[in-house]
Amino acid sequence: MKRLLTFATLLTLTGSVTAADDAKPAAGAKPAAEAKSADLAAGGLTFKAAAPWVAKKEPRRMSAGGFTIPGKEGTAGVEADFYHFGGQGGGGDVEANVKRWQGQFQPGDDGTLPEGKREELTLGGKKILFVTFKGTFLSGSVMDAKRTPLPGYTMTGIIIPTDDGSTFIKINGPDAAMTAAGENIKALIKSAFPAEK
Repeated sequence: MKRLLTFATLLTLTGSVTAADDAKPAAGAKPAAEAKSADLAAGGLTFKAAAPWVAKKEPRRMSAGGFTIPGKEGTAGVEADFYHFGGQGGGGDVEANVKRWQGQFQPGDDGTLPEGKREELTLGGKKILFVTFKGTFLSGSVMDAKRTPLPGYTMTGIIIPTDDGSTFIKINGPDAAMTAAGENIKALIKSAFPAEK
């Protein structure tokens, strides 16, 4: 993957499709309960996803790969996408990414964007930032003339510093699905640091 990206190309990082598009496993795929652990490498880290996570058959453009937790009875589920561009500053700094993630939400009635709730977790000697936004998520690329508003959505952006630039993870889905997936999300991140208990 090329390390040098144009700003326009980088903006596609913030694009997303409706979670429902990734909510159903491909034909013939094993149900989540039967799926074995899947590994995903990004930025020198290896994430091991076990059920209910299901590996994406078709990763999002420019991503290192992704996972989903399928929704129940046709509802939208949770999707997680991983990005790593290499090199210090590759993919932008922390605040630039937080601002881009915030911009994926529709302003409220007062015209302001939702504020992100920040949480820091230290694993393997690395300070990992979690930023969570709630509100009406705008599905689609920021370069699209029209994006689909999805009310009642949560998105958590995660930034993990590595020796070769940061690894960026974006996880989103309906509020209830994201709340239910809270422990699964933390387990997925912690899987990259097996020495941690």
